[in-house]
Amino acid sequence: MSTTTDVAAAADTTLDALPRWVPPPTTTQTDLDWADILTVDLSLYDTARDELVNTVSRALQRDGFFYVVGHGLDPESLQRQFAIAQLAFDGVAQEEKEAHRAPIAEKGSFIGYKLRNYWEINDGIRDRIEQYNMYLQNLDPVTRHPKPLQPYLGEIKAFTTAMRQNVLRRVLSLIDTVLGLEDGHLFSLQQDSTGHVSNDLFRYMIYDPLTPEEAAKTNNVMLNGHTDFGSVSMLVSQPITALQILMPDGKWRYVQASPFHTLHRDNALVINIGDQLSFMSGGLLKGTIHRVVLPPDDQLQYRRLGIFHFAHVLEGVPLDLLPSKKVQEEGRRIFEERVPTSDEWDAARVKSYGTAKLIKGEKYDVEYIAGLQVRHWH
Repeated sequence: MSTTTDVAAAADTTLDALPRWVPPPTTTQTDLDWADILTVDLSLYDTARDELVNTVSRALQRDGFFYVVGHGLDPESLQRQFAIAQLAFDGVAQEEKEAHRAPIAEKGSFIGYKLRNYWEINDGIRDRIEQYNMYLQNLDPVTRHPKPLQPYLGEIKAFTTAMRQNVLRRVLSLIDTVLGLEDGHLFSLQQDSTGHVSNDLFRYMIYDPLTPEEAAKTNNVMLNGHTDFGSVSMLVSQPITALQILMPDGKWRYVQASPFHTLHRDNALVINIGDQLSFMSGGLLKGTIHRVVLPPDDQLQYRRLGIFHFAHVLEGVPLDLLPSKKVQEEGRRIFEERVPTSDEWDAARVKSYGTAKLIKGEKYDVEYIAGLQVRHWH
């Protein structure tokens, strides 16, 4: 298992003057409509496993979201990642960003920069979102990245390894039990017996606020409602209140940046289920529908900086039902005809997101991928 010492050691090898990230203040508005999100404390993994399995089961069958604390990643390593993320946007010249533009439409890949104004939100309004995306299988060579980021690739590698070993492996083990699978089965779909790892997507992302005129046309939405494309998504807590999930009662509610009735905890992670694991569970695990909206008035002037680790199933694996009695009997086969592989599904969604011609609706717009209806919520 990776440790925080490993991450710190990687940071110590980089003697630099990396500008420290100064987090914006949390909102003072406590009367927002908050989602009731359950919490999984991984420090209890060895001593209260049954309790954690029960919590994960409830969360994933209800709304697909839960918090993770007690994961072993110290606040300083998370702080360093925010500082590197800040550098990716503020420390790289526009010309170099253009040179590293992601081939989204051409190859269905996010690798590199997704620059602003690429996606349409609604009524001709374009997004104000910038991303720098890295796939785990393409972190090397260091020279493929913008020069200002190259000294920090060792830290990024150590951090993503810690996320997989400290968080993803244990979360998937709990889900194995929920679905009646042999322990370790789901992680074996993320890393095979030879050590080959799935092509997870590691992302830095920043939102600039919409103008009042733009917000009026999008109903304050900055990123339309969607499910994630991979298996499990891991979001590092940050202070800007803007993430909402669609709850079972049909209402959008805010996700607090951390559990325990505080608006932000530096060391919390937010976990949700993506398409791949939802499909393979036959719909027993809910692919979480979520969106990003304008933050409360007292946070409107701040940019929203985020760190995301999107785990993926190994390439070439069909997104068919998992081999458990529970899934086979209680789940349903999602694809009526040919079942796409994990990488085929990911590439198709990457290509079409925010650019496809959609069938317009009142609450959501629709497109079809591999014969399956995909909804884009307003």
